[in-house]
Amino acid sequence: MADVVRVLHVEDDPEFASMTAAFLSRTDDRFDVVSATSADEGLTRLSEEPIDCVVSDFDMPEQDGIEFLESVRAVDEDLPFILFTGKGSEEVASEAISAGVTDYLQKQQGTDQYTILANRIANAVEQYRSQRALDASRKRLSLFIDKSPLGVIEWDESFEVAQVNEKGEEILRRGDADLVGKEFETLVPDSALDAVEETITALKEGSGGYYTVLDIETGDGEQIVCEWHNRIIREDGETVAIFSQFQEITERRQRQQRIEALHDTTRKLMHAESREAVAELVVETARDLLGLPLSAVFLADESADALRPTAVTNQARAIIDEHPTFSEGDSLVWKVFESGEQRVFDDVSTNPGRYNPDTDISSEILIPLGDHGVLIAASTDADAFEDASISLMRTLAANTEEALSRLDRQQELRTLTERHELALEGAELGVWDWNVKTDEVTFDERWADMLGYSLDELDPSVDTWDELIHPDDRDRTYEALDAHFDGETEIYECDHRLKTAAGDYRWIRDIGKVFERDEHGDPVRAVGIHQDVTDHKERKQALEDTSRKLQVILDTAPTYILMKDTDSRFLFINSAARDLYGIDADESVVGTSDYDILPDHIAEQTHADDQRALEQKETVEVETVIPVDGTERTHLTRKTPILDEDGEPYALCVVATDITDQKRRERELARLTDEYEAVFENTNDAIALVDIEGSADHPTFRYVRTNEAYERQSGFDTESLTGQTPVEAAGPDSGRRIADHYDRCVSAGETITFEERDLHPTGVWETQVTPIFADGEIDRLVAISRDISDRIEYREELERQNDRLEEFASIVSHDLRNPLSVLEGSLALARDTRNDEQFDRCYRAIDRMKELIEDLLTLAREGDTVSETEPLDLESTVQSCWHAVETSDATLEVTAESTIYADESRVRQLLENLINNAVTHGGSAVTVEVGDIGESGFYVADDGGGIPAEQHETVFESGYTTTDGGTGFGLAIVKEIAAAHDWSVSVTESDDGGARFEFRGVRQES
Repeated sequence: MADVVRVLHVEDDPEFASMTAAFLSRTDDRFDVVSATSADEGLTRLSEEPIDCVVSDFDMPEQDGIEFLESVRAVDEDLPFILFTGKGSEEVASEAISAGVTDYLQKQQGTDQYTILANRIANAVEQYRSQRALDASRKRLSLFIDKSPLGVIEWDESFEVAQVNEKGEEILRRGDADLVGKEFETLVPDSALDAVEETITALKEGSGGYYTVLDIETGDGEQIVCEWHNRIIREDGETVAIFSQFQEITERRQRQQRIEALHDTTRKLMHAESREAVAELVVETARDLLGLPLSAVFLADESADALRPTAVTNQARAIIDEHPTFSEGDSLVWKVFESGEQRVFDDVSTNPGRYNPDTDISSEILIPLGDHGVLIAASTDADAFEDASISLMRTLAANTEEALSRLDRQQELRTLTERHELALEGAELGVWDWNVKTDEVTFDERWADMLGYSLDELDPSVDTWDELIHPDDRDRTYEALDAHFDGETEIYECDHRLKTAAGDYRWIRDIGKVFERDEHGDPVRAVGIHQDVTDHKERKQALEDTSRKLQVILDTAPTYILMKDTDSRFLFINSAARDLYGIDADESVVGTSDYDILPDHIAEQTHADDQRALEQKETVEVETVIPVDGTERTHLTRKTPILDEDGEPYALCVVATDITDQKRRERELARLTDEYEAVFENTNDAIALVDIEGSADHPTFRYVRTNEAYERQSGFDTESLTGQTPVEAAGPDSGRRIADHYDRCVSAGETITFEERDLHPTGVWETQVTPIFADGEIDRLVAISRDISDRIEYREELERQNDRLEEFASIVSHDLRNPLSVLEGSLALARDTRNDEQFDRCYRAIDRMKELIEDLLTLAREGDTVSETEPLDLESTVQSCWHAVETSDATLEVTAESTIYADESRVRQLLENLINNAVTHGGSAVTVEVGDIGESGFYVADDGGGIPAEQHETVFESGYTTTDGGTGFGLAIVKEIAAAHDWSVSVTESDDGGARFEFRGVRQES
């Protein structure tokens, strides 16, 4: 809405005043009429509120209209005042004009007079407001000229200087007296006169402003460049003011010219075809454009890990005849390259990192080119570089880095293109390119070969594809394509059948995407691939058939299988589980829980195990004792959470196996193992464990372990025998015969027996060699020798020994049974669910078996008695072991200063196991301390959670572990290594509450 016009109407007749206000408001809705019945009241209104125009009668009591006008003029000389009177005469009009009335209107009959009055008011107010705005504008302009940070000149209509501000005088280096009255042309050299004339003409003919850049002659005769913003202000066609703002841009113009030249150089850089061409262009630009004649580019040579001088100006060669190649750590140049931060030296001559102090170089700019190298500019003068030059050098360096990166990207693109083509070929993917507007389609050879066609047989049209689609697949194929064309899907993807050249059909996975659309959003070009998935479809169908069969198998399996929700309520149980819990076949179990079928204490533990598996989101294996028909039966239960797409569990699969008989066998096996070890060490039979290396066709046999009877009866030193071949132990003749017997055992794959007549001090000995199998392969041999003069005793001992060996194999089998069971179960689940996560579990089970086998082998090896020792500095050995273990944020403190005599490899194994044990159980921030125990040994301590006192003896037992995934052999190996050195080992609480392992009886260097 337009601005409100406040009108003060002074009229001694209230009725006429009211009528006038009504007509004025109807004529122009901007009018807000305020009435007063006397001149005094009118003056009061003027003092209290803003008024835009006064309309007054002439003939009023106390004070007439002329007298009221004079009173108003004393307050505001310019306020519009219209005399609207019924008493009209030339005398009144003349007197009103003399008093400064704005307009004079005589009252008439009819309503037209109000329309005339409204027009007079509107015109008067508009002129009044315009004049006030103009006066305010002039004041602002004057203030602007005085305070402007730019030079400002106000011109008269002849374009002579009317006034100039101080900044303008400073720029022009002329005083006010030397400028005022001078024409525009006098400020410029002759070469700029045409430009001045053009500027003046443009201002006179146009409206608004005109921008120009002119050369200016200053008062002291110097020629500078200024940019001018010229403006002419007009009101109602009349010129109100002409002024110019200007500032000196001499340096900016020079910098702009350099920048434009740099842009030209950049274009050339982006078309350079080699790193050398880029480097040459850069030093030429620095020399010719930036005025830096001592310039060079050093580029990285990755093969030599060095910076080589790739381009150097002739002037730089004159200063430094042969520029060096910088290696890592050489000079300030390498530091800039390594740090990626530019350096500017105003005087580099005294810098200690300077490569060659004998040159005349003083100032130097070193700017890194990313991973590509360094740009160098130098001068023999100190403080030689201005900020502008440094800035332009940065720009040149940035453009150079981009040009070099472009060359790298081009090479990478060529490589990627080749790989892409190779990938398409290797994946047997056919490619199509469709012009949707013309329906032309480009097929590649693989697309045609996939269907048994040659490209010549295929018309490059979408109709070719349409005709090959199986009729039953056409509708859904076009539905998927239309959905993508309409923007409903990000890509088009559909499996359909296409007819081959042989007349049959192949399943094709068709994937494509619109890569170009017109201004209406309609597709213009689409590109996609074809992949033959016929075999996949057939496998999928077979898998679905298998799944249906698997459902039947689950329900008929003798293993107890059930499904629970996240609250441990039953969702499904198979027939075997129903029999276990005594649930009728027709009875529904959905919604019930273990509390409904088991004693409370068993149900509580079962529920807790369920929740642990769900919280950990991984399989939990527990042993549960369940009363069955009045007898307690032990079950091995595996509880596996089933995860949704977000990795959150939504159900629990529980598989239970009755292991009551197995547990009984395990206890028996443990007893037999103890008996076996006792027999092995105390028997009079000579026993040797022999390892097999190499291939089955050419095996190499090495002694792993022998008992004391073997040393006593054979005359061989047991410690020296460990690790030796039969030839190394017994000599070439006897050793070869023994190796041949071992080879015969491996070939036969069963126990063999042979006699030894010259390997023992006395008598004839019979040796029985038995193979030990692991995963179906012979892993070791056990050789047992005895004096056949007491054959019966020997045979009985041999039978007992064979029993012990079988027990040892059972121990290994038991340790491997769990991961084997996980592997077997996961493969079944993978086949059932087609979930790749099950294969991850298979790999983890395999890794678990590898870890168990490795620890078992380590346990077996490290327990052998140490035969030779060497002096070891305990501190450096600990430091080396610390770096060999993943310690995360853990801290190592070594106070040990002793030198001990030990087998280095075994001590390293001992220390690494303890460090790993501390980090595993104490957390990533644990602190590990290694120190001396007087002259008797050393300790390894941590500040973790510690080991309960009641477990101090059991922690060294094989299989003892408190973490999921641990093998339990880590500390057993530590104990075996200590025993092999004839050290004692014990565990106590450290000063910080953690675990402290103490080793005593350690021989130290005095």
